[in-house]
Amino acid sequence: MSWKFDKQILYMAIAIIATSFFISCGEENGDIDGIGSEEKAKDITPIELLPRDNDISGWMRDGTFSEATNYASLYDLIDGAAQRFIDNGFVSAVFQNYRDASGLQLELRIYDMDSDENARRVYDELAPASIIPWIDIVDAGRIDNSALAAYSVEFQYEHIFVQDIIHEKSDRSLEIAKMFASHVIDLMKLGR
Repeated sequence: MSWKFDKQILYMAIAIIATSFFISCGEENGDIDGIGSEEKAKDITPIELLPRDNDISGWMRDGTFSEATNYASLYDLIDGAAQRFIDNGFVSAVFQNYRDASGLQLELRIYDMDSDENARRVYDELAPASIIPWIDIVDAGRIDNSALAAYSVEFQYEHIFVQDIIHEKSDRSLEIAKMFASHVIDLMKLGR
């Protein structure tokens, strides 16, 4: 009887150790709730990726965001440019304007394109003639310097396509646009 009792305790101890091991492995991989980190990134909505006031030092939201959750609302926001997004798996989008104390303005546009492939296709199709590659943080990033008085930083990361347009053309404004883009990428990687 003693051996049978000891055997039961041994089996219970092994089960507890094995369970603890699997739980700790999930925690290390960001998988505490059974959802892998890739799936968590897929669940992030464009609204969750918007910087809050002063996330980028000195920059505040200028008004409320505009959201598109269907084709009609996307057309309302960007008219004829909407079709390219719709043809490539558009799910939702959010636009938010920001302003610093000097009055400098930046417009951030974040699109959920449902898949990495769809987001990459939009990124490729919207490529302007005059770009500077920006691959410091992502593989698919660029700076559009074709406008006379603005820079646009565009990138694709996973299922998200982002455009941020700063309405000034200077080295300082370009660095600010890059900071906004980097912040959005960080939020995606962290799963906000």
